[in-house]
Amino acid sequence: MSAWQDLQIKFNNLPQQRRRFWFGLALVFVAYLGLYVVLLPQWQAYKTEQAKLEQQLNTNRLTATQIEAIDVRLAGDPQAPLKNKLAELQTQLNEVNTRLQSETNYVSAADNRQLLKALLSHASGLEVQSAQALPAERVYGDGEATAGAIYKHRLQLVLRGSYQQTFDYFTKLEQLPWSFYWQHLDYRVDEHPQAVITLEIYTLSLERDYVAS
Repeated sequence: MSAWQDLQIKFNNLPQQRRRFWFGLALVFVAYLGLYVVLLPQWQAYKTEQAKLEQQLNTNRLTATQIEAIDVRLAGDPQAPLKNKLAELQTQLNEVNTRLQSETNYVSAADNRQLLKALLSHASGLEVQSAQALPAERVYGDGEATAGAIYKHRLQLVLRGSYQQTFDYFTKLEQLPWSFYWQHLDYRVDEHPQAVITLEIYTLSLERDYVAS
């Protein structure tokens, strides 16, 4: 007689209530075994896949946010900050130009012509050996643009005369109505009391030409 048949005979000899108990216990064991062996690995695999799916969804949301931010930047002007800064600097430059033009005494080309005539006409008593306009110098401005540019116009006179004649001449020049600046003065006695005077003055103008034609 096999062991299984022996157990079956012993089971059949048990009271009906005891047999029901052991039968139920066997069903519970089989169900637990099935749950542990079959369902539990599947549940763990399911939880792992859910975690991967949630991570992928988070990655997709982050990527979508980054793409949206890039689209916003591309939709606008990437050079906008530089343009705003340039506009700010241009405003500051315009303010400086306005202040320079209001605070500096400029002499126009037409006034330079009148100033030259006055310089020569007031030199009575002095011998005018030469008078020449030196090349204009650009002292303010950007590149070749003429708007807002400031030019320095120099005029050199070579005179001959005595000290008193020279002093009287300078006194007359100081009373002229035009604004000019002293650049250079050289007083050299060659035959006493006669001296050779080299005088260089300059004016500031918004025009490149020294005198009007």
